Amino acid sequence: MPDAVPTSKTDPSTHPVSLVTTEPELVAAAKRLGQAPTVAFDLESNGLFAYRATACLVQLSSADEIVIVDAMATPLAPLADLLGSDRTVKIVHDVAFDARILAENGVHLANVRDTSVAARMLGRTATGLASLLSSELGISIDKALQQHDWGKRPLDAHALAYLSGDVQHLQSLADKLWAEVNERNIGDAIDEETRYRLSQAIDAAKTEDIRPPYIRLKGIDRAAQGDLPILKRLADLREARAKELDVPPYKVLGPDILFAIAQRRPKTMDDLARIRGATAGHRARSIARDVLRAVASGIADAGIPEEDRAMLQRPRLPSAIAKARRAREQRLTRWRKIEAKQRGIDEQVVLPGHCLQDIADLDEPSVDDLYTIAGIGRFRVERDGAAILAALNAPDEASP
Repeated sequence: MPDAVPTSKTDPSTHPVSLVTTEPELVAAAKRLGQAPTVAFDLESNGLFAYRATACLVQLSSADEIVIVDAMATPLAPLADLLGSDRTVKIVHDVAFDARILAENGVHLANVRDTSVAARMLGRTATGLASLLSSELGISIDKALQQHDWGKRPLDAHALAYLSGDVQHLQSLADKLWAEVNERNIGDAIDEETRYRLSQAIDAAKTEDIRPPYIRLKGIDRAAQGDLPILKRLADLREARAKELDVPPYKVLGPDILFAIAQRRPKTMDDLARIRGATAGHRARSIARDVLRAVASGIADAGIPEEDRAMLQRPRLPSAIAKARRAREQRLTRWRKIEAKQRGIDEQVVLPGHCLQDIADLDEPSVDDLYTIAGIGRFRVERDGAAILAALNAPDEASP
């Protein structure tokens, strides 16, 4: 059984709150917080408002204090030892995004307890922080600033109270959830899934998407061939304007508008104005004539580059292989459902969905192959490896 989360006996609503805006202040705060057995952590970014999301604020809470770090005023490097150490448990709610943003700042999270993962594996259906605090602790928190632009300064009293609220009850929430986690003996599954999500987030921070902007559009693989050159020109225009203005590309022109423009191929400003959203807002209007030129250039282009076309061609398995894979997935899903019911636990505890998919990709795997599956955990292979292999080789259920 995993160690219980060290508990806090003080009322978090009485904790002093400090705003850190200089590196020396952050060094001192990190040293103080490093003495605590647990530290609650959260991060706010400007992803809804900037071309590329960056860390704006970091909130940290111990049994004695709440520290709000202005990441736009001081580098986060002094937090590296605290957040990356194995000495202090970091309590986080939904670690993946925050871990990626931190990794982009050269700071890696470790020794994390994720209350979102715990709630999901305990079978909770509503796993947002506000929902869990309400259902588990009867606490209501202010979420009015959930989509606030955290790049704006100065921070007023309302903003500081909101930021404190995101961390001040995390310890109590973790205490409540982990009592049930330990009672059900599923801590190893939660820890393994948290490590998997951390690893995925850190890898994502190291990886840059080098695909052209139009290839990244959702639904591009379903676009008409004749629309692709136009979409390429439009997406390039949108990307350049978004970068210039430091806003997310969708705030210049939404992807649905790009597809509509490519399909309608406007030639005049009146044509463009008849396309819903194409001239709505000052950003769209500022590039309206550039949009018309992009459409004309796209029509004149002789298709798209071959390397781009290759990116659009999704690999297709031969039908026999695809059928065999679907059968393996169905057998594993059936086994997982039965196993979860027999053990009285959530199916994700038995085998996370991403592990199930990766195992289904393997043709006649061995136990050694199972150890290579990311996020499965040695404990699962040792306990269920033989059962997983047996499930893969079980006869298919007869169709009705």
